[in-house]
This record gives sequence, C-alpha cells and structure tokens, in this order.
Amino acid sequence: MIEWLLYVYESGVYVTHLMEFLAAFSGSLYLHFSYNKSKWHKLFVKFLWSVLIIDILGGYAGLAYFDNYEHFEFLKGTPFVRNEWYFNIAQVYFTCFYVYFLREGVESFQLRKVLKWSTIFYIVFAVINMYLSDDFYNNDVIINNIVGAFLILLAVFFYFFDMMLSARVLSFYKQLIFYMAVGVAISYLIRVPISIYNKFFAAGNTEFNEVFRAVVMYSNIFLYSLFCIGFYMEYKYSRKQKLQLNPG
Repeated sequence: MIEWLLYVYESGVYVTHLMEFLAAFSGSLYLHFSYNKSKWHKLFVKFLWSVLIIDILGGYAGLAYFDNYEHFEFLKGTPFVRNEWYFNIAQVYFTCFYVYFLREGVESFQLRKVLKWSTIFYIVFAVINMYLSDDFYNNDVIINNIVGAFLILLAVFFYFFDMMLSARVLSFYKQLIFYMAVGVAISYLIRVPISIYNKFFAAGNTEFNEVFRAVVMYSNIFLYSLFCIGFYMEYKYSRKQKLQLNPG
C-alpha cells in the first residue's frame, strides 16, 4: 500500500484526481447557490462526479501490482490485470457526453441532427473496433481516440459557429458551456497526439514517462480549471441578473 501511495504521489496522479474533485465540487456549489440551474447543469455536475469515480476505480491495476496481487489474485493471468480495457471504454463514455453537452448549446436543428447521428456512428464504430482490436486489453485503441477527438472538435466548431450567428455571442463569456468547449477542445488536441505513442510508456523509458505524465497532468489542470472558472462566471452573472430584476 505504501509503495502504491508513493507511486500515486510521484506520478502526479493525485493532481488529476484533485482537479476532478474541485471541478465536481464547484459544480455542486453552483447547483446549491445558483438561480439559473437547469437539467443541463445538473447532468454535467453528475458527469463530473462520475469522471472522478471512474478515474479512481481505474487505479485498481496499480494497486494490485504494488500489492503483489495478494488481495487481487483473481486478476492474475486474466486480460484485466491491466486497466487499458477499462479506460478504452471510459474514453468512449467521456467523448459521447462531451458531445452531448456541446450539442445542447447548439440551437440549429440541422447541426444538432448531424451531431446526433455522428455520435451514434461513433458509438457503433468504437464498440466494433474495440471488439476487433488487438490493443483493447494492452494499450489505447488509438483509432477510437482519434475519431473521438474529431467528433469533439466538430461539436466545438458547431457550437462556436452557431453562437456567432445568434445574440449569445454578446454574452458568451458568461456561460459555462463556453469554458467547457475551450477546455475540452484544447485538452483533446494535446492529449490525443501523445496517446499515439502510449506504447512507449514502460518502466524503463523514464524520460518518455515523465513527459507523458506531465502532458496529461497539465492538460487536466487546464481542463478542470476552466470548468471551475465556467461555474463561477455563470453563477456570477446569473446572480447579477437576478439582482437587476429584483433589486429589493
């Protein structure tokens, strides 16, 4: 257990968990204090808590390894001894929900329809590809990550395009979805290219490991910091609007 905790500390994994917690906690505070909470906000906050739980549970592989499989003997000799299969599935879940949230910020019926069918295609493609891929249990299914990143960027482009053609462009910086779109787009642009080289992530390749961990950690700090800022900005302006409508 001590060795595992040292690994969590030295690898910086705890930083990602901390940022995920702060984003989810910020969202919960927003729901508690905000005057402008919607079904979209509630679902997004639940999603953020699920991301934290999924990431923590995904650490089972490291815990089992440093525990020398004393309490995880049932994993030895199975494909589940590594957690790549787990995060390959989780990545599809993350991608679909980010696209769904971005789709909710698009008013154009045609663009929403394109995103809906693109997401369905992506799910079918990803499931088939994971089933057929030799990398499912041992590495990232890279093609799923690449297609998912293109889908995310398409959704972000549709959101900004639709926003520019509406009155929302005057108050875009007051909305959580704007910060989410920027954070998700940049995070995927950074992380997907380096995930292509994930096969080089090995015990003896210390220099690559450090770079890989740093990229993941700082992209997560950037992403979840923007979520926190987004919750604050939307709360701030919704409160200001409430006071203007009800000055007494």
